Amino acid sequence: MTKHDFGLSFWSLYTLGFTVALPTFLYYNGEFEEAPQETASAAFLYLGLGALSWLVLIGLYCRFFIKLVFTDKYRLEKTAREGTTIVAKIVDKVQTGAIRDAITLDLRLAFNNLVGTPVELRYELNDSRPFEKRFEVGNTIEMSASVKGKEVILVPKSLDVSRKKGVVILYSVIFLLLLAAAIVYPIFSYRLESEGSGWRFLKLYHPWILVPLINMGVGLFIILLQGFIAKASGEADQPLHMVMYGIKTTGSILSFRQTGTYINEQPQVQFEIEYTDHQDTRRKTVYKKIVSILDIHKLDCGPKEIMFLLDKPERIVFYEDLTV
Repeated sequence: MTKHDFGLSFWSLYTLGFTVALPTFLYYNGEFEEAPQETASAAFLYLGLGALSWLVLIGLYCRFFIKLVFTDKYRLEKTAREGTTIVAKIVDKVQTGAIRDAITLDLRLAFNNLVGTPVELRYELNDSRPFEKRFEVGNTIEMSASVKGKEVILVPKSLDVSRKKGVVILYSVIFLLLLAAAIVYPIFSYRLESEGSGWRFLKLYHPWILVPLINMGVGLFIILLQGFIAKASGEADQPLHMVMYGIKTTGSILSFRQTGTYINEQPQVQFEIEYTDHQDTRRKTVYKKIVSILDIHKLDCGPKEIMFLLDKPERIVFYEDLTV
């Protein structure tokens, strides 16, 4: 298990402790009423809410599972076979880890993107045959790019995609647990708590209703938080789209200031930038990014290399921040 996998597993279990274990513990360690007190109409309302919540949660999980196990693998393999070929030169290589017989490499690739702009970016991959020394500095590597709408995929031509059996088994077990929680648990609760009054024991804070609602709420919160952090950090909406279709030019930083927003105690800085686009039109735009507090004193006005898109020239990114 890699450090990333371990961290993901730890935080997943940590989150489940609050979204599943804690509500269940609090409910069953509280004082039960002598008999269910909800009306029949309220009981069926809660029953419908619980069933709908579990259907939505299981549907979202199935979509995630199918994408993880089947769709992503097919798309990557198809891109490697049929995508547009790009020859990139390896200008830097750093080994960042090892997984069994493979090593993880952080490469810096230099190539001309799909509109002819010379770019360099970091690209991480696993080398399953390190003894062949295919990814030495100075060597070239054939990459394959696929464009579907605004989505761009960039993979090596020699890509070999394999599924981790352990991951597939883990997510399959989670799916079975979700089904058991959605179907078996309410039957168990009915026998334990109904006391001959049907579904009138259901309440909004019953675990069968509360747990899926909490987990969907947490998932939505995480998505919104990631979007906020990405926007505050200055990341492009589609970073690979910027890499493959961006045009490099030199702009001028007219002014900069801290916005008062902090991410991990690092300040967000707003830059006012002026540059000339591909149609020789002078443009002014604002670009925000998170800057290390140790680098604040290095900020200055003056020339700055930037990337912008042909269809949205007002959206830019500093060339030095170009990443995928």
